[in-house]
Amino acid sequence: MKDYNMKSYKLIIYFLALGATVVGTAESIITGILDMLASDINVSIGLAGQLVTVYSIAYAVGTPILIAITSKVDRKKLLLAALCIFVIGNIIAVLSPNYALLMISRAVLGVSAGVFAVVALGVAAQIAPPEKRGSAIGTVLMGTSLSLVIGLPLGTLIGEYMGWRWIFAILGVITIIMTVPIAKAVPKLSGQVAIPLSKQLAVLKEFKVISGLLTSLFFITGYSVVSTYLAPLLRENAGLNTNTISLVLLGMGLMAVVGSRVGGYGADKWGIARTLIASLLLHVIALFFLPIAAVTFAGALFILALWMLGAWTTAPVQQFSLVTMAPQSTDIILSLNSSAFHIGVALGAVLGGVVVEQLSLSSIGWVGGLIVLLATVFAVISIALKNKQHVAE
Repeated sequence: MKDYNMKSYKLIIYFLALGATVVGTAESIITGILDMLASDINVSIGLAGQLVTVYSIAYAVGTPILIAITSKVDRKKLLLAALCIFVIGNIIAVLSPNYALLMISRAVLGVSAGVFAVVALGVAAQIAPPEKRGSAIGTVLMGTSLSLVIGLPLGTLIGEYMGWRWIFAILGVITIIMTVPIAKAVPKLSGQVAIPLSKQLAVLKEFKVISGLLTSLFFITGYSVVSTYLAPLLRENAGLNTNTISLVLLGMGLMAVVGSRVGGYGADKWGIARTLIASLLLHVIALFFLPIAAVTFAGALFILALWMLGAWTTAPVQQFSLVTMAPQSTDIILSLNSSAFHIGVALGAVLGGVVVEQLSLSSIGWVGGLIVLLATVFAVISIALKNKQHVAE
């Protein structure tokens, strides 16, 4: 880090956030183009939806393994390698003539996006001053939330007027262009001391870490139960059409950006415990009231704004909380957390489908709220155990 000027760390953080926006768009865009994609490759919507599952599984399983075996690799080189593989994944998507090859592209995109996200968060935590680490992590995660504000609606429009393959072509080109400033701005950062995977996973012997990861798992599962089936819920409960739903989704995306900033700021200003518990409780309250409030456009806009504020405030402060629990294993703990997130996405989608089939669309709000309440319980346990250990030391 000899050539690294501390004053330039913010610029690096913004470049990493831009990268997070691009890889985040590749993940979320499937939900916006599911119909046209299913029609083009001649599969059912349900089967096309499994492209989300494959991405999440590849992300959840592949990321921690690759992070572990590349622990000695310079972080800058690893970032650039992940972006190059991400470009390859987009090229496969553009050229894929059938469902099978498209599945492969999703797996490649999932793994490369996962490695980029974990390393980017680790770099952000490493280069930022200690008192600014929460904000740095929040800014990178804000890039992911921006993919919901910019990438998802814009990508959907591109798919509608130009064809879905153009989305991945454009993402590939943007990634190639983006590697130049990242290559120039990010300093050389050595990987963590080479530690066998078995020893790195030793962090899981501590229940404070396990409960912290369970917080992430249940938080995102509850979130996914609702987010996966939100559009049908808004159509049925509030009678909204596609254009109005797009407007609601835009408002949600904007609140996700706000939440990412609040979470990072709150972790530094108010402390991890207060910010995390408050955001989780806001998430729970919003989901419990969702079926009641989302019967009109105004009601849906208000309650969904609260939901996104709570959910996206949780994301950065939860990441920061886990980093403080295992500072000697930052990359592995972040990759395990990413795995928990993506397993939660898959679980939530499956559970939400069961709830919709067996109960009703409205029930997803209450079921999602109960699951996030369980996440809050594990967050309290994790924080209590961490505080107890600090007192003992």
